[in-house]
Amino acid sequence: MVTVAAAAAAESNDAFWTALAALAAVLALPVMIGLGWLAYRAVWPRRKVRWSARVSTLMSHGATHTNRLAVTFTGRTLTRPHIVEIELSNVGNKDLEPSHFSGLPVEITSSVPVVALLQEESKPSVQRVLQATERPSGLELATITPFHKGQTLNYVLLVDGTEPKIDLRASASNTKIERRDPATQGSEAALSRRGLVIAVGAAFVPAFVTGILVGLTKLIG
Repeated sequence: MVTVAAAAAAESNDAFWTALAALAAVLALPVMIGLGWLAYRAVWPRRKVRWSARVSTLMSHGATHTNRLAVTFTGRTLTRPHIVEIELSNVGNKDLEPSHFSGLPVEITSSVPVVALLQEESKPSVQRVLQATERPSGLELATITPFHKGQTLNYVLLVDGTEPKIDLRASASNTKIERRDPATQGSEAALSRRGLVIAVGAAFVPAFVTGILVGLTKLIG
């Protein structure tokens, strides 16, 4: 009887270690992938700029035809005034140095005349803003100072014209420049669906681990 009990205990112990090894093998794969990704990011830096342009009307265009309401700026009457809020963020993991721009400015263009640059700021404020030079067709941002990782630049323009179209041009080496304007209702719905899928997928992870632990408990028992 003692021999049978000892054999059963040894068999149970072997099953436990076998199951534990299987669990370790399952968990080792995502850990190895994560470590490999971190090593890749360290060796191959990712330089990426994300920018957006939000265009807002200052007043109803129909109001300008009544000759009873007008917007003026330094004595100039504006017929189709818009406020343009431009945001640039360095979302990569490296600073962008002046050499990455080959000494060329970042150009922000407008399809309608620019009346004035109303505001420019950097977040964090301790980091220098890329100095903007106002042009009739947009802005030129000087690239004589670094654009730091995690830094966000904001520029506010007053423009005058119908349906302004804003674009950005930059000669940045080894850098991805991506436009992502403020979310519309459709894109918000898509993001919500994506978040739901991620949440459901994440919910299966603890269930999977719990199932393995339950299996181990039964084997030990």
